[in-house]
Amino acid sequence: MKKLLFVLISVLMPVMLFSQKEESIDPKAKSLLDKAVSVMESKKGMEIQFTIEVLNTRVNKSDSYNGSALLKKEKFKLSLRDVDTYFDGKTQSVHMVKEKEVTISTPDKDDLKDLNPILLMKSYNTGYKMRYMGADNYEGKLCEEVELYPNDLNSDYSIIHLMFEKKSMMLQNITLRGKGGVHTHFKVTKVTQKEIGDAEFSFDAKKFPDVEVVDLR
Repeated sequence: MKKLLFVLISVLMPVMLFSQKEESIDPKAKSLLDKAVSVMESKKGMEIQFTIEVLNTRVNKSDSYNGSALLKKEKFKLSLRDVDTYFDGKTQSVHMVKEKEVTISTPDKDDLKDLNPILLMKSYNTGYKMRYMGADNYEGKLCEEVELYPNDLNSDYSIIHLMFEKKSMMLQNITLRGKGGVHTHFKVTKVTQKEIGDAEFSFDAKKFPDVEVVDLR
């Protein structure tokens, strides 16, 4: 499930080193990604509603489900398929609602990138080649398109395609093209900008007294 949301939101740890060769950098693509990250990081908080579709082209089957995320820089709360994942900047809590269990851990950067779209978008500085694909209409909006190509040949994905609304530079869509013919589409259906208190990003055990706590720290 984490691999489905490396969108997600790839949403953020500062990256200070840039390891790509110059010929792998498309200046237009990098400029757009820098701008999109800056826009999302500048907000006091936002709620994103989204749809994820997983398409298996080998057997021509697909599955889709809806989810939502609260984002505030590196902090997030992700709600998807009866699982709520909290990250307060240090500690991650994964609450499996039906199983009445929460697992607490200290995640590494790669784990966070798989869950937070902003972190995914920032990871382009160290692990990908990039290319600007132009602008096109998407769902009635003019969008800029960028493709990322993982330097790691063992990556599950060959291409990551991102779309941003040209006017606002808000993320609209991420497509992960899997090497095995399984593609994942992350579509943003609604974005609400609002101030979000830090308490929203921490699991409150007092609200769930019957939940079993598994502490892996």
